Amino acid sequence: MSAVLDSADVCADLAMAAAALQAKPQPLTRYEVGGMRFELREHTADQAAGVYFIGKDKDGNEKSPQWLCSPLRILAMTRGAKSFEWGRLLEWDDADGVQHRWAMPMELLQGDGLEVLRELARRGQRIAPGKAARDMLATYLQVWPVTERARCVDRLGWCGGVYVLPDQAIGGNGERVVFQNAHGLEPALSTLGTASQWRDEVAALAAGNSRMVFALSCALAGPLLGITSDDAGGFHLRGPSSCGKSTALALAASVWGNPQEYPRLWRTTANGLEGLAALHNHGLLILDELSQVDPREAGDAAYMLANGQGKTRASRSGTAKPAARWTLLFLSAGEESLSGLMARAGKKANAGQEIRLADIEADAGAGLGAFDCLNGQPSAAALALAIKEAVGRCFGAVGVEWLKHLARDRAELADTIGAAVREFVHDHVPKEAAGQVLRVARRFGLVAEAGELATRYGLTGWQPGEAEAAAGRCFDSWLESFGGPGRREDRALLQQVRAFFEAHGSSRFQDVDDAGERIINRAGFFRTGADGSRQFFVMPEVFRRELCAGFDHKAAAAALVAAGVIQPGADGKSSRTLTPRALGQKVRVYAFTGKLMEADE
Repeated sequence: MSAVLDSADVCADLAMAAAALQAKPQPLTRYEVGGMRFELREHTADQAAGVYFIGKDKDGNEKSPQWLCSPLRILAMTRGAKSFEWGRLLEWDDADGVQHRWAMPMELLQGDGLEVLRELARRGQRIAPGKAARDMLATYLQVWPVTERARCVDRLGWCGGVYVLPDQAIGGNGERVVFQNAHGLEPALSTLGTASQWRDEVAALAAGNSRMVFALSCALAGPLLGITSDDAGGFHLRGPSSCGKSTALALAASVWGNPQEYPRLWRTTANGLEGLAALHNHGLLILDELSQVDPREAGDAAYMLANGQGKTRASRSGTAKPAARWTLLFLSAGEESLSGLMARAGKKANAGQEIRLADIEADAGAGLGAFDCLNGQPSAAALALAIKEAVGRCFGAVGVEWLKHLARDRAELADTIGAAVREFVHDHVPKEAAGQVLRVARRFGLVAEAGELATRYGLTGWQPGEAEAAAGRCFDSWLESFGGPGRREDRALLQQVRAFFEAHGSSRFQDVDDAGERIINRAGFFRTGADGSRQFFVMPEVFRRELCAGFDHKAAAAALVAAGVIQPGADGKSSRTLTPRALGQKVRVYAFTGKLMEADE
């Protein structure tokens, strides 16, 4: 019998030990250091809840507890990826019961600590007045013991397999990751309603409308950049006022936040644009009213956003501060294109700028502005109003749900998305397309697959193929605006050379067999064929300084030879020899063929 009792006792002891191991440790509520004590107290009839300081008088007797602030919990010690930027992860509830979390940098306490107090107060923390109480609160934040660790990042987006949002981290099962806002700007991410409500009320109104479906797919595509490592870049919806551009932007914004707050304006400084870009890392930055940006800075802004790096600046000590970095998609809208805007300042947009901000005609071509169909509404204006009301009722929740799917399937998605992008390029890009076109086509393909993947996850309610068809139509619009599948620089060169001959073909060229005619500011010579056609020969310096202005003249000559516009010499060079009677000696010239005026733009 005793053996049985002993066995039962042992089992009971083992069960109690196992329960003790599984039980979570009780949070620390008091800590004494250096003869002073801090306590986290609950609300009672005699005292308010909060952080208290209990000091001692000169005789060693405890003083009355001093209330420092409302309950302020220190959840973890934070540090950056390289074990710099140490801090504390703080949590508290404001007077409305809304919970706040803030990754506080410890460096802010190495002074008077007022920056910390201001930030806490701004977020609803109640703090005791008086310098003594403020000093003790700063001491509490520094000395309260913390065992848990958290990784602190200063960018939203993917951090390994975790997608970091301002108030949560999605995915991962290891170390806690928290966001520390170092940009002075507040993220505009917010939620209202549910993902299913958004699907049934918002995405349903976009269905069948290529520009609307494309805008929503753009919003979903941003996080895919951190999975596939595709190039960043932007899309610009161009069209007249009230054609539906703003409706498309509002739809895209509804994936992540309030459409009244999430979109930003192009009208900002370079520093401000850098901060906005960093806050939208692995996401979508929406910029409205392109015409408000300085035309002299528009091209540089497009480069900066797509290239993903801000300026390198000096710190107070003179050393270089790390430049802000990001990877994002950006969606823009305006009444004119980037090249048109820059032309107002006398600047010419180069191909690199134009492929970084792909220009799409906002008008869908159905006589309904940016819409292709009305989805049961009596007019395009009524559909735009219905969309505006729907996105005001429901936003943000679908973005969080989308990230949960991506974090769960991240390991398999890179290959799946890559194959879909290659298929899109194969189906929509002409075989003779230049590398510039292929690069932009991949971006359209990524947007297409984002919409299709979200549809497979049940987030959009669209039919399979809807997002791809919308991206295909928008890509065709861009390709037409871009001028075709060839290199943009080659087409621009042909246009410039053609314009020169149209302006000066009769006034600045002398007959190669005429020695007496006097030509002012002569550019070269011409020869008339038996059929009355003329062949022009341009002198080398005129070719370099005027025909090739803004281009490398050697590369330009090679491109014109390849296009059949220049007839090369017998020695294989781009230029050839000619003996005009007016000069009486051999000179090298560039011989232009009649194909110049026939060449496609």
